[in-house]
Amino acid sequence: MFKAMFRKAGAIVLIVLALFGADTVVSEPNIPSPTLGGKQVWSDVHALGAWRLQRNVLTGHHRLLDGDNWRQAWGTYDECLAALRDAKKTKGATFQSPHLVILVHGLGRSAGMFDGLKQTLRAGGFETFAINYPSTRQGVAAHADDLARLIENLEGVKEVSFVTHSMGALVVRELLDHASMQETSIVFRRLVMIAPPNQGSAIARLLQDNKVYGWLTTETGRDLTPGKAKTFAVPDIDFAIIAGGRGDGVGFNPILEGDDDGVVSVRETRLQDSKDFLVIASPHGLIDNHPLTQSQVLSFLKSGRFIHAPQ
Repeated sequence: MFKAMFRKAGAIVLIVLALFGADTVVSEPNIPSPTLGGKQVWSDVHALGAWRLQRNVLTGHHRLLDGDNWRQAWGTYDECLAALRDAKKTKGATFQSPHLVILVHGLGRSAGMFDGLKQTLRAGGFETFAINYPSTRQGVAAHADDLARLIENLEGVKEVSFVTHSMGALVVRELLDHASMQETSIVFRRLVMIAPPNQGSAIARLLQDNKVYGWLTTETGRDLTPGKAKTFAVPDIDFAIIAGGRGDGVGFNPILEGDDDGVVSVRETRLQDSKDFLVIASPHGLIDNHPLTQSQVLSFLKSGRFIHAPQ
């Protein structure tokens, strides 16, 4: 009974802090403890090696997670940043290469979806960091702002490439058009979009007036409609697109026109000026872990081209 009362009191404290924009939480001691890594309410705003400093979008407070997703610090941004500086000195938290590949997940997903792809890229010689961000709690512009902040704070990194899944492509398109990114010393190299709704989503258009969909996706759901998605800037760096489909002109989802991966049609993934394009036989949620996807992503990041079979 007392535990239940304590949890209820803690929830009330968090709500009050969220309403008044407080940045410090004192309801829990600052003791290392396991976490899920941040899903839907946490946004990565600083990264160093496998460590990530996150902001809670509901309460405004921050925390520092190590590479095993154990919370090592909790409180204000400055307090967590100080703890990260200490981890750099005592635990060797650092990026091993000046060229970093940032992986950006899509709606309702998290950084863990890229675990297999990260292994492939690391075996190919790339340093990687898969971000977590609250994809259903903020719009694309806010997500791009957080990612811009993370990039501005990178240490020991001179070049950045991106790999995105689904809506993550819209976040990076918005990011690359961000004013601060036009002035940064970081060089942006290449971008691979996996199953991106570049032309918007017919499903989002159908559901845009649905109250449940609106509650679940907030501003993000509106950003996925065709009218909005088409307004995001075309990247000014080399980029390529991997679409999912069945290769039969029909696809997985009968409500979508033409070939599709069950969520996004092949037509919706296309974007002008792409350097390469490929359709892989896979549904939307599994395409990142498809062996061909992983080898093709690695190929484009290295050479600027996919590997196409001879005709």
